[in-house]
Amino acid sequence: MIRDLRKIFTSADIVLIFFLLSIAVFMLVLIKDDISAKHVEISYHNKFMVSVPLNKDRIIDLDEGIVVEIKDGKVRMKESTCKNKYCVKQSWSNRFPIICIPNEVSIVIKSKKKDEMLITR
Repeated sequence: MIRDLRKIFTSADIVLIFFLLSIAVFMLVLIKDDISAKHVEISYHNKFMVSVPLNKDRIIDLDEGIVVEIKDGKVRMKESTCKNKYCVKQSWSNRFPIICIPNEVSIVIKSKKKDEMLITR
């Protein structure tokens, strides 16, 4: 089988493939999210309500009909009393904020590592 591969690929091709695979593995390690280092900050009516880790499943009732759910390292607006429910339709997120303008709810995902970097500078 190796002899068959030598007929198809030159030594330069093999070096190039190895180089590209190495870069791909490096990028996967670099981009990998550390869920334990993330937390969710929830504000309601322009007041900070709670900061909870993203790796613990829970349901947070902000008000009657306004419910936030954290599950499997993601967060979503489970229920809302607003008319169009765009915040509920946005579904699960583990990176991007979720905003409900009519109810004045903001759900922001932050990384502790980034916060520590900002403090040390």
